[in-house]
Amino acid sequence: MKRITLFLILLLPVISPAAEQTLILQVENMNCALCPLMVKKAMGGVEGVISVDVDYARHQAVVIFDDAVADPKQIALASTNAGYPAHPSGKRDHE
Repeated sequence: MKRITLFLILLLPVISPAAEQTLILQVENMNCALCPLMVKKAMGGVEGVISVDVDYARHQAVVIFDDAVADPKQIALASTNAGYPAHPSGKRDHE
């Protein structure tokens, strides 16, 4: 038992905490009420994605993800592969 405890104590500094990041994407080809659901499903299927909020009116997706597991390119590619090309926006559209 002491060996396991010592091993875990030595391992703790190696384990880095996940850093949540927010990604805002402009999403093309959304032309019906079902499209945001498809985009959400595609992006949400990427490992490390925590949440996806898709705004049909703004053609925008806000994604919260763990940057230790996923990266923005993977998330955008998932949407693109589902037929909805996505590109980083950099800022939320407040229209």
